[in-house]
Amino acid sequence: MKEKESTLDRAVRFTRNLEWLEQVEKVIPSGCSTLAKAPERLFPGHTPVCCAEAYNSRFTDIDGNEWLDCEMAMGTAPWGHARHEVQLTVIHQLKKGTSFSLPADIELECAELILERFEGRYPSLRFTKSGADAVSGAVRLARAASGKSKVIATAYHGWHDWSAYGYYGGHTKERGIPVDIERSTIWVNKPTTERIEAQITASPEDIACIVLCPNEWKKDALEQAVNLCRSLDIIIIFDEVTSGIRMGKQATAGEYDIWPDLLCISKGMANGLPLAAVMGPEHLMSLSGQVRFSNAHSSETTALAAAIACERLMKNAKVWPTWRDPATRIMDRLESELVLLGLTDQLEVRGTYASFCIQSLAEDNFQTDPFREFMVKRMAHFGIFTKGYFIFSDAHTREELLWVEEALLQILSDWKEIQKQEHLHAMQLSKTFEA
Repeated sequence: MKEKESTLDRAVRFTRNLEWLEQVEKVIPSGCSTLAKAPERLFPGHTPVCCAEAYNSRFTDIDGNEWLDCEMAMGTAPWGHARHEVQLTVIHQLKKGTSFSLPADIELECAELILERFEGRYPSLRFTKSGADAVSGAVRLARAASGKSKVIATAYHGWHDWSAYGYYGGHTKERGIPVDIERSTIWVNKPTTERIEAQITASPEDIACIVLCPNEWKKDALEQAVNLCRSLDIIIIFDEVTSGIRMGKQATAGEYDIWPDLLCISKGMANGLPLAAVMGPEHLMSLSGQVRFSNAHSSETTALAAAIACERLMKNAKVWPTWRDPATRIMDRLESELVLLGLTDQLEVRGTYASFCIQSLAEDNFQTDPFREFMVKRMAHFGIFTKGYFIFSDAHTREELLWVEEALLQILSDWKEIQKQEHLHAMQLSKTFEA
């Protein structure tokens, strides 16, 4: 066990982390029921793999090591871990009960607060427990309303068959997906308006809807894609499961002033508790019962109570997200540093203030990106936890954001030095062989 322990500059040990990992892999496949949290995406012995508790912008692993959290539960805790206002509201609701035999009064209260935040853009919504269910529910509504069956998928929209088919490379049998799924799902890789138009032209009939992740688009390009699909009577669904809370008070749709027919939000609605929603016009949302869009736990009260607390916090926030300007500044500083170090042919900053990363230009798979591994391990030396993306919260202080910025600048400098040394070593080897 000792030989596996990290040699971090600070006094950090991963003894219990590694023992836990050895045991959990025997009991839970992949080590976690949420794949994005699976230890295989981390570097055991260099980073923690199991958390004991979290508060504000920090968490403590099971060895007692404290970390600055730049993952924030995959972005689901935008107000910080164990936010006091949310905790009080949830505890109050727990005393009253978590699930009833009739609708709970706070379901209506929560729905009205969310719709109010969107200033009446949509008259109704439907709750569910996960983003995947929300988007799949929206697709079902679109099919029922249009009488058509095909859906255009453009990104990862959850683990369900219609989404996973294209996102994971068209593989079917090994993933347990029906081989004829391609008859109902049209996959557009690295979507642009031109690529979407080409797919529509190739299959002009029977397209019910298109699902877009608007935060992955530039505003002008997104507007073109939306206008194209709308002109062809294709229902527009925005998958803002990850971006809906983190891009602005009215999601990316509000930031761009480009509104879909159906808007799906989830992560962060209840600051870590499971909750998602689909918003839309009456002629679509009224079909929810007809298509049997339902989940036994959609009306569970603790998540609704937490969401109410979050809505009140957001209503009082003068700027949202509160880390918008600091995160934008960090990204600008990193881009300038890449230019100064001559690394723009190797690395680039991707994403927005909602979530960003530094990625190798030559590597399509972020999980196997050698720079990601280098950066994650080096960030651990600074006491900062990340899986490669940087996701901040209202709880991150100015000093903590500066800490992250300086650590990233140092890592870019270290990476440049490594590239330089490897180049010199290669030249020496070449001269040796020539001699």
